[in-house]
Amino acid sequence: MDMTAYSTGSHTKSLVRCLALLAWLISATANAWTPGAGNPNATTGLAVDRFDRQDVLAFYNCIYMASEDYASKINWTGNIGTCNAGTTASDFKDDVLRRVNYYRAMVGMPGDITFDATSSAKSQQAALMMSAQGALSHTPGAGWACYTTDGAEAAGNSNLALGSYGPGAIDGYMFDPGAGNEVVGHRRWILYSRAQVMGTGDVPASGGFSAANALWVSGSFKSAPTPQFVAWPNDGYVPVNLVPDRWSFSYPGANFSGATVTMTQGGSSVSLSIISNNDNGFGDNTIVWEPTGIPSTVTTDLPYVVTVSNINGPGPSSHTYTVTLMNPDILGDSVTISGTSTPPPSGQTYTFNSISGAEAYEVEIATSFSTAWVEGAEDSPVPNITDGTSAGYDVRQTGLVRTGSKAFQLTYPSGVFDDQHFVVTRDAIPGATSQLEFYQRGRFANPPTTLKAQVSSDGGATWSTVWTRNGAGLSSGLWDSNWIQQSIDVSAYHGQIIHVRFLMEGNGSGVVQGTTANFGFFIDDVTITNSSYLDDAETTALADTATGFTLNDTTAGKTLVAGDSFVIRVRPRVGCRWFGFGAMKEVTIAALSGYDAWVVNSYPAVTGGFSGDHDGDKIPNGVEYAFGLNPLVSNAASDLPEAEISGGFLQLSYTEPAGVSGITYGAKWSNNLSDWFDVSDTGSSNHLFRVSMSGHDTLFIRHVITQSP
Repeated sequence: MDMTAYSTGSHTKSLVRCLALLAWLISATANAWTPGAGNPNATTGLAVDRFDRQDVLAFYNCIYMASEDYASKINWTGNIGTCNAGTTASDFKDDVLRRVNYYRAMVGMPGDITFDATSSAKSQQAALMMSAQGALSHTPGAGWACYTTDGAEAAGNSNLALGSYGPGAIDGYMFDPGAGNEVVGHRRWILYSRAQVMGTGDVPASGGFSAANALWVSGSFKSAPTPQFVAWPNDGYVPVNLVPDRWSFSYPGANFSGATVTMTQGGSSVSLSIISNNDNGFGDNTIVWEPTGIPSTVTTDLPYVVTVSNINGPGPSSHTYTVTLMNPDILGDSVTISGTSTPPPSGQTYTFNSISGAEAYEVEIATSFSTAWVEGAEDSPVPNITDGTSAGYDVRQTGLVRTGSKAFQLTYPSGVFDDQHFVVTRDAIPGATSQLEFYQRGRFANPPTTLKAQVSSDGGATWSTVWTRNGAGLSSGLWDSNWIQQSIDVSAYHGQIIHVRFLMEGNGSGVVQGTTANFGFFIDDVTITNSSYLDDAETTALADTATGFTLNDTTAGKTLVAGDSFVIRVRPRVGCRWFGFGAMKEVTIAALSGYDAWVVNSYPAVTGGFSGDHDGDKIPNGVEYAFGLNPLVSNAASDLPEAEISGGFLQLSYTEPAGVSGITYGAKWSNNLSDWFDVSDTGSSNHLFRVSMSGHDTLFIRHVITQSP
């Protein structure tokens, strides 16, 4: 049900004011966003490369999302009942301005709008009038509730919304739904090529009055810039959640009365109907159409090719562009870790692929446990959940339980129509025979209302429904009399890290509202059989330039012990948000052998590793191991097998000490101590390296000791 109304009117244009233009230039320079780098709190000077998916994704998650918490920032000082328009906080106004400039930048227009204090003050009066009257008008009469001449002036120069405010109203203007808005006039004023200075007035819902917004869009226009095509949704990549039912295409002064529009997706035609093509006077001239079959969500990028033809007037007579719907919650790339699955207790270095636009990385090293687990709603142990329910009730309640003293409840509190959910955030890894098991019970809920169990294997970016049920109905005689056990096969997720979500959806029907144990759905004792899970996770921050990390006692958060198993994952931060972890790397610490075992068991004080020289005798630790020497005692070079001349050969001949493993014995020869060449080993454990002295006045031979991988 659309609870928001919008209204637009014809607005008087005026000449650009140099002072306003100068104010924008100063602001844009100090507070800007540009492709690849930017201030996530920027409000003006916004630009984005809409043909670069990664930049559009970052722009959305930094700039668009920076305005999403606007309700907590408004700090409105007014009172509708006493006709006090009040004021709103500057941070809140920044949220509104940022949202306006976000949309302008997305269509290729300068994201350079600024707010004028006087226009905003008058718009505040207009928003108050709309809320107090409970209606919208660009020409409110003196008999309107809370009428002021300033408010009436703003009403005639503004986009108006009733039922929404702040950035939410800006979104509504860009969608422009409902009868009477077929010309998408609100959108056209926001995207007007000559727009420069605006103002905002906002009133939140209170005391039974609806929220309202007045966005001053008329006047203070800049000189006409070089004409360009402007489409919404824009050409290039666009977040699918911002795509409206009504698509539009603008060009200054163009005549679209005879224009045609065609759309294709994957080579197939998309049915559409033109709903406005000659309604001018609202920003730039525009053609509007409604395509059919446009999805509201996507998991892979979906391109639509649009052609607008038979355009008369200035500019080209036709234009073709591509709109690619994308999910801004899906990065489209992931981190893969490379390295051994059996690292030694001394630690191991791993590498991973870089992610375009990454601002940082995190490596998580967790312990894998195979013990059975159950996620209940009890106070102890505290459940591993994220609560996505509305204020007004507790998802963990005591009125109806299966075991213990609490169970989960999903319902609709009074006045709430939004979907309700909670997520079991335990990192579970199903096995080849795993089942998602839980108990559920239904009470008052409309039959079209559904409860769903869903699974995500990408950290919550996308969800797949694995089970669903409908509401029990509106009679207590239809309530479930007992808890019902559910068992759903999730073996398809074998070896993947998954989360589970329980989602209550109204599905566009009326919903039953109430928060006692008589309402909604109840869930208890959630588990995944024959699964393992991750715990004791240690997270280490990595730089944006990182391409690897080291598994050691520090990054694991515990001493590496032979036989211990870990799961390693890396996730990138792109566009001001952390995206999901890439594929997990399972490793088991290998038993000590060779040099590592020798040090730990016989010489634990030795430092420096295989190539180090703990005792400073210029014989590396690894060489001392290879020849049975003491790395804590200074040894002479003569303690090593020495070269000898035999039968016209310079040679090294020795027997490998007992118990040495993981070592490759070798030798090199030279006649100038600069150029060295390999010498073949003609022995086995009795090593023999020989170099003919024929033709050499001078000859050298040396040991080469390496640690096997």
